[in-house]
Amino acid sequence: MSRSVMLVPVGKSDGLFVATNGLVKALQDNGVKAVAFRPLDACKNICDKECAQSYSISKCEAVKYLSQGKKSELVEAILGNYYRLIKDSGADVVVVEGVVADKFNQNEINSAICHAVDGDIVAVSMGKCQKAMALVKIALSYFGNAANTRFLGGILLNADAPRDAKGQKKLVLAGHQNGGCGGKECGCHKPVQAPAAEACSADGQGCGCTPLAVIPYCCKNYAYRASDLAGFIDGTLAGDSNARACTVVFDAEAAGDHDLLITNKVPAQTKAAIVVLCDGVQGTAGKATICAKASVWAVAETLGSLPAFLLKDDTERAQGVAEYAAPCFNQLLIDTLKAAKDNEYPLMSPEAFRFKLTELARAANKRIALPEGDEPRTVCAAARVAAAKIAVPVLYGKKDKILEVAAQQGVSLDEGVEFIDPDEIRENYVDRLVELRKKKGLTPDQAREFLKDNVFLATMMLERDEVNGLVSGAVHTTANTIRPALQVIKTAPGASLVSAIFFMLMEEQVYVFGDCALNLNPNADELAQIAIQSADTAKAFGIDPRVAMVTYSTGTSGKGPDVDLMTEATKKAQELRPDLNIDGPLQYDASVMPDVAAQKAPNSKVAGKATVFIFPSLSTGNTVYKAVQRSANVVAIGPMLQGLNKPVNDLSRGALVDDIVYTVAITAIQAGQKDAQ
Repeated sequence: MSRSVMLVPVGKSDGLFVATNGLVKALQDNGVKAVAFRPLDACKNICDKECAQSYSISKCEAVKYLSQGKKSELVEAILGNYYRLIKDSGADVVVVEGVVADKFNQNEINSAICHAVDGDIVAVSMGKCQKAMALVKIALSYFGNAANTRFLGGILLNADAPRDAKGQKKLVLAGHQNGGCGGKECGCHKPVQAPAAEACSADGQGCGCTPLAVIPYCCKNYAYRASDLAGFIDGTLAGDSNARACTVVFDAEAAGDHDLLITNKVPAQTKAAIVVLCDGVQGTAGKATICAKASVWAVAETLGSLPAFLLKDDTERAQGVAEYAAPCFNQLLIDTLKAAKDNEYPLMSPEAFRFKLTELARAANKRIALPEGDEPRTVCAAARVAAAKIAVPVLYGKKDKILEVAAQQGVSLDEGVEFIDPDEIRENYVDRLVELRKKKGLTPDQAREFLKDNVFLATMMLERDEVNGLVSGAVHTTANTIRPALQVIKTAPGASLVSAIFFMLMEEQVYVFGDCALNLNPNADELAQIAIQSADTAKAFGIDPRVAMVTYSTGTSGKGPDVDLMTEATKKAQELRPDLNIDGPLQYDASVMPDVAAQKAPNSKVAGKATVFIFPSLSTGNTVYKAVQRSANVVAIGPMLQGLNKPVNDLSRGALVDDIVYTVAITAIQAGQKDAQ
């Protein structure tokens, strides 16, 4: 499994690609199979070319996502590219280049991406370290607990870059009157040396930061080819298309061989590497000449406002950047990233979880029964499920009525959706139901009466493997959904009870809550089984199970029946499954807050980092899940039923379309897992 580290820009941090390429090269030089990942691509908005790798989304596309309130969808799309890159490259370490943006909150997006890829954090700043540290704290405030556990240190980038007339750092074709090349020879390519792996004391102030790299400015890192510049200003090129310029000048006589000269006159003589002739002037000069229709001012404005990026086909500059920056990194960061490929306590972000659900469900390719076929939310969910190829939704009801509902909801039920008219097939299952319930003395007429309920009918189809799973509950009660399953499907081998959990998609990661729907007052043995079932479910869906047996006391700090109950349940669960991290009793705050855990349960492997929460009663579990869901605007997927022989899942009657879509995905995955057993 690959490990990721994200270079998070603090402020503008133009030229972040220098740090990214340098770190990748430094890791490769130390025997690590590393690769760069750029979630968003600035140059796709400026030209027809791509940045240094093609697993990117354009910033314009990202703005569209965000303007429509689809941040999660954007992050899921980024994740798709991330996983595709890992699959194609086989990388051990992925260096994620953070997003620099002015049209949306870059800190918010960077934190979402970082959580999604479960990455470590390295801050990249363009300032002196004292100023940088203040900005780093602001950026890290968006990262929640990850800022405390995943922050490795910072990189100082281009602190000595030339400045424009306003005193702002200027990295792309910066005028050398205030820094840069200094004339004939490029004097800014300074020798570099990795900083010591210890806290600095800049200016004797002892700021306390630990720089992982200090990368000086080098104008060559930002030198575009003549062919690139011609494309940016819509000009025609003559001469050496690979000629490069580091800085902009307007005086032909003062121009050096690393300069780009902007003029509206053909110079009699100049040493400029690239000459841009403006106002439609024709002629040749320098190594390369670009003839532009625009004015001197317009060309200068365009080139001066270009962001710093690296084009995919500019392998020469990419190699030069990597070789320049690689020696700047100290061994502390390299050794840290080489050490363990997996985080000790991996996170499963909501975006990563949804992406994983979708991918696993697609791979399972199952038919999922939706007996509430004409219910509006169910119809909308079926359309989305089919369009995304999550599963084949099977809708029960009159096709004409279902299509009418679809039209009213503004959705289309085209390919990938199946329709079943219950009246046409009901009789096919009478004999089988009588056979299954003969010990209860069920008669054919009674069976027909049962089968008038579409949930019961769909359950019979599931029993005969004519569908692979069932989702109901948008209008039916939990009892209506589960009773047929218990009577027909039965419990799985080795399961002593059926329990229900919710996947709670919190801001930073996904939790599992149980039992929140079925077992009213479970005893210690039942709670132990629920804990084990829930841990196994979490693991099956990619969540590292760390199980907290939750009540109003941590350890022996409180007394009462629930404390005694959870103490006994914890002991039984630990004895049954010593391979699992299960601890209790724990209060909820001690389960999730590292600082509280350090005080109340300092020796616990679960406290402060729990991912699975088992509650002492249905009253507690259901109340907590609904309070969290509604008060914190959290998506709750479920209830997912555990312990049945075949997958049947219930919905809350307040379920949203998203809830139904992802419950269908979960059901499809469960069906696939049953096949693999």
